[in-house]
Amino acid sequence: MNAPTKRRQVCHMLKKQNADVLLLQETHFRSDRALRLGHMVYNQWFHSTTPDSASIGVSIALHKGLPLEVHSTHVDSEGRYIFITEVIYSELYTFGSVYVPNSTQAPWIKKMLNEFQSFAEGISVLGGELNVALFPDVDTSLARSSVSQKALKCITDNLAKLGLVDGWRSMHPSTKDYTYYSPAHASYQRLDYVFVSASLLPYCRDASIGPLTILDHAPTFIKFLLKNTPK
Repeated sequence: MNAPTKRRQVCHMLKKQNADVLLLQETHFRSDRALRLGHMVYNQWFHSTTPDSASIGVSIALHKGLPLEVHSTHVDSEGRYIFITEVIYSELYTFGSVYVPNSTQAPWIKKMLNEFQSFAEGISVLGGELNVALFPDVDTSLARSSVSQKALKCITDNLAKLGLVDGWRSMHPSTKDYTYYSPAHASYQRLDYVFVSASLLPYCRDASIGPLTILDHAPTFIKFLLKNTPK
């Protein structure tokens, strides 16, 4: 989103989706450019960027029609994750956007989840690009992974300790669908996840994976009814 043309394309795509909360990864914003970002539909933006660089970067954007009050933020200095807490209809939520490195995923995720656990309050929604398919049998077209089973179990165990559940998989227990195509390996993988607190599952109404368009990853959508929502 550093390039003006790409930024306009992405903002147009986001407006069409009409989501209430956007969890974005690999935004590639420079710190000064991100702070100047404005958008008619998404009027609150929160960024984690790398100083003096347009690499990596994650963001969270909030729809102007969502009645909320942001309480606090926690930003990674390396531009790989950002967490915010907010109140929506008197209920406290914590949202996180995460971009995991493409190596040593298990120890990195464990450390990040410890940070998330220390910060999070209320109901949690944590989404992002894990750069690893958690269950190769159903999350990859080749049914295999370069990451060891021990490392994968470490990741899933740490998510379970926090009571975080794969929102899309909970609604599609045996479906094979993917968010990324690797030309180098001629394979499809589901690398992008949205994890939610287990207490939120009864309120989930839909989960889907969108098409690949101008991005190299397909978007993942989770729709749920907010608790305490007025009629």
